[in-house]
Amino acid sequence: MNGVRRRGWWVLALFAVTLVVFGVGDVLGGVLTDPAITQTLSGRTAAEISAAEPTAYRLYDFVTRSGGANLVLIGILLSMIVAIPYRGGQRWAWWAMWILPTWAALVPVQFLLFGIAAGQPPAPPMVSGPIVAVIAAGILLIDRQLFTGAPAMGATPAIASGTLPAADRHLAAD
Repeated sequence: MNGVRRRGWWVLALFAVTLVVFGVGDVLGGVLTDPAITQTLSGRTAAEISAAEPTAYRLYDFVTRSGGANLVLIGILLSMIVAIPYRGGQRWAWWAMWILPTWAALVPVQFLLFGIAAGQPPAPPMVSGPIVAVIAAGILLIDRQLFTGAPAMGATPAIASGTLPAADRHLAAD
């Protein structure tokens, strides 16, 4: 548990940076970045949609690229929050980081509400979303004590008294 408490923020940062990477991929590659999403939603390949409905494909590609830009911005924002105020023990940052597991849990819900094509396997985000949500929520729950003002279970006196700099509290061995 101590190792998770000391290193958990790295996992949150990794997830945030992964959003940036996937976002850049979507901005640069559009619909073709993850063809499984198109197949899951429509039951057709991107090439089939492009040939049958070029205007609709162009709009779909634009929306995918725009969503990628949003992923980049959200990933950068979450990275900055976890790297500075979260590590610094600022309570608002802990609450703000709940955006990550909430968003990740809602991704597969959005697919299910929209509907997937009959006989298609789940798109990769339908699988990775719940995994990211559970891991991120677990880390946030483990770190909860660091943001409530109550000493963490087994905390050293320096941590409990607040004499340890706030940025290093999560690094101290409990």
